[in-house]
Amino acid sequence: MAGTKRTWKATLVAVGTTLVLAVSGAPAQAASSAPWIAYAGTSVNNARVPATTVSLTTRSPKAFDTLTYLVAGKAVSATVTAAPAPDGDWVATAEADLSAFSGRTSVTARMVSGKSSSSVAKSLRVVDPGSSLGSGTGSTAGDGSVVVQRPTRKVREQVTDGRPGVFTTGLRGGGTQRTLTGDQTITRDGTVLDGVRIVGCVVVDANDVVIRNSEIVCRQKGRQVAVKVAEGKRNLLIEDSEIDATGADVGVGWGNYTLRRVNLHGSADGARWGSNVLIEDSWIHDMTRQDGLHSDAMQTTSATNVVIRGNVLDPSDGGDPLNAAVMIGTELGAQKLSNVLIEGNHLGGGSYTVNVRSDANITGLVIRGNTFEDNSRYGAMITPNGKDITLVGNVMGWTGKEVTGDRW
Repeated sequence: MAGTKRTWKATLVAVGTTLVLAVSGAPAQAASSAPWIAYAGTSVNNARVPATTVSLTTRSPKAFDTLTYLVAGKAVSATVTAAPAPDGDWVATAEADLSAFSGRTSVTARMVSGKSSSSVAKSLRVVDPGSSLGSGTGSTAGDGSVVVQRPTRKVREQVTDGRPGVFTTGLRGGGTQRTLTGDQTITRDGTVLDGVRIVGCVVVDANDVVIRNSEIVCRQKGRQVAVKVAEGKRNLLIEDSEIDATGADVGVGWGNYTLRRVNLHGSADGARWGSNVLIEDSWIHDMTRQDGLHSDAMQTTSATNVVIRGNVLDPSDGGDPLNAAVMIGTELGAQKLSNVLIEGNHLGGGSYTVNVRSDANITGLVIRGNTFEDNSRYGAMITPNGKDITLVGNVMGWTGKEVTGDRW
């Protein structure tokens, strides 16, 4: 499945029957591969933005001197000076006056470097600043303004109602029995690890491996994936276990695995899935914003035969909703998505909680019976028109209102 986002070198050193993976530091890279515009910390593309003066930030891997925002060829901001960021990008923030616009609007960031200039344009939706930027309920006040009613943090707090969470996922029984220190590569088919604490990352280079009632602590900044299924291997089962992937790009990837009652947290992306994946009754939460990565509880870039059922998925890190609970595209691998079912989950956070790319090549995506929290930045769900997507029985948990989602 997916290609790497960072490069790193590895040396395998045999230690008994276990292989230890020694990882060198990731080279410094620019956080962005192309210029982009952000509003409230997330890509402005197709976002709802209030019709007022808003702060927009442009990041580019190429140096530039000044920035101006334009709509329909006319400047809507002052010209500001760019500065280098620690990650290698060049960044500039300006206040853009969108008060005269409404509906779908294209904003252009014009970047000037010496005597040359370049630009990047993004579509957004300019909305009444009094309206909800999420999918909450609202009422009309006497003066005609919209009063948005959102659940309080206390109401949103997860309770022990049977859904996956701190009491229903992770280690069961008496906890771990032994500790393995250092990165582990499993090479023997049918290996069963039960009651083990692994202080390191894991590569599964064998078939029919089971990791049960165990804890994996892979806290390696710049690590591509904390638990990786090697190409061509099948039937990894992780159940009743915790994966602390703080600092890693991805918690679990890529295909041919099952997660059941797993507590996964800390990475930029929680679960990346390709083909033949089942994730059920698990809690994927508290992702970490990392430079150059869009943080999702789960993401796919190409997949077939996938079931995501009965999970709690929310990437939010404190007050930062991050990118999406479920992010779906087909830009890598086989460049198609087929036979994917997402049902009966509790979903929250993200700019859009469920975000399906408009250019995705989809044959048979079913999103049904899911409950959405009211803590996204722009809305519960956005999906493209004209695709083989079935949406049925999805509701807002706060209001019970049907979620139909926005459309690309």
